[in-house]
Amino acid sequence: MSSHRGLATIFMILSCAASQPVLCAQDDWAGGLVDQKKLDFGVVATGSSAVRTITVTNKLNTQVHIAQVTTACRCAEAGRPSKTLLQPGEKSTISVSINTRSFRQQRDTALTIVFDAPQFAEVRIPVSVYIRTDIVLDPGKADFGAVDEGSSAARKLQISYAGRPEWKILDVRSQNKSLVTAVTEKKREVTPADGINVLYELDVRLASDMPQGRILEYLTLVTDDAANPYVPVLVEGRVVPDIVISNPSISLRTIPAGQEVVASLVIKGNRPFAVESVDFGTMKEFFRTEVSEDNAKLHVLKLTFRTASGEGRFVQPMSVKIRGRKQPLPFTVSGTVVAPNSNSR
Repeated sequence: MSSHRGLATIFMILSCAASQPVLCAQDDWAGGLVDQKKLDFGVVATGSSAVRTITVTNKLNTQVHIAQVTTACRCAEAGRPSKTLLQPGEKSTISVSINTRSFRQQRDTALTIVFDAPQFAEVRIPVSVYIRTDIVLDPGKADFGAVDEGSSAARKLQISYAGRPEWKILDVRSQNKSLVTAVTEKKREVTPADGINVLYELDVRLASDMPQGRILEYLTLVTDDAANPYVPVLVEGRVVPDIVISNPSISLRTIPAGQEVVASLVIKGNRPFAVESVDFGTMKEFFRTEVSEDNAKLHVLKLTFRTASGEGRFVQPMSVKIRGRKQPLPFTVSGTVVAPNSNSR
């Protein structure tokens, strides 16, 4: 009997190695795809927005499918994965937020990620948070929405405190130099009628030098609380380009050597702007254009290409410099140069 069990065990091991070499090489293949083993939100204020992101990376040599994402308590809410079917090397993000308006004090729950390919598996991630009731943020975050690049914007939040009349906010910390903050005391009463002893106003300004892309930052209010001095404040938004190239990839027709061809580069802006120069890269001796110094919302530049005696295909990165902007706008010109007697299209 024992010999039969031994043979069965060897057969199972060999079958596993032949069919799923990657999965059998690790005890918890699904857990190894998730970058967080637990989510501890720490101490947050009532009404505040508390969000964390989990990343799932397919480290296997086969497809991975996320079938479901759930939480065990409504105090934590999971968003839909950014991608459910992952090819080898691909990533998916899952946002987890705390419901600080409906729940209070200590909350412990779990996030469960269910996989159904390449085989069934569940990953359970503990989630914990303490929602303090003496501090309320209104609104719960500084949400800038979409802001044009090069523009500034401002948001205001009220911070209400019910407790010690001498309670203070000592500082506001930010790791992003493009977020400028100021906090102003608006009210301080020993026995208030509305139960709010101290009221502050927090000003958050987005500087004009904030680069393009998503904004997801946390400010930290530093208070004089001995036990829990720090209060996080979420800042969200997106800096979008206010000046764009409508045709960033220009493909020229087939050109006989020694001839000229003209293409148009279209640049649009939300406000009038001026084009300073065009950088043709390593092909600057073959391209030319005329740049107007006028301010306008639309610029159409005529790019003239004079072919050389050589033949072949080229793909040339180029850029446009906008007056008053540090970062140029990139574009690409490609084409094929053929012998003079070749038929061109």
